[in-house]
Amino acid sequence: MEEVIASAERGRGNNKRTLYLVKWLDYPERKDWTEEPFNNFSEGGLEKLREFHQRNPDTPKDYRLG
Repeated sequence: MEEVIASAERGRGNNKRTLYLVKWLDYPERKDWTEEPFNNFSEGGLEKLREFHQRNPDTPKDYRLG
């Protein structure tokens, strides 16, 4: 993973969750980026999520990030 680009809430009611748009290392084109749920992030990825939210405090955030 290179960078978390954006976050968005998807779904409704109890099915609502936050997805993160991930730009992958060596894949600069938007068509290659993917939306990933919180559970797909390892410890290093969690640090990228924290950095993203520090730069973008008003974006949707998974409740487990605190």
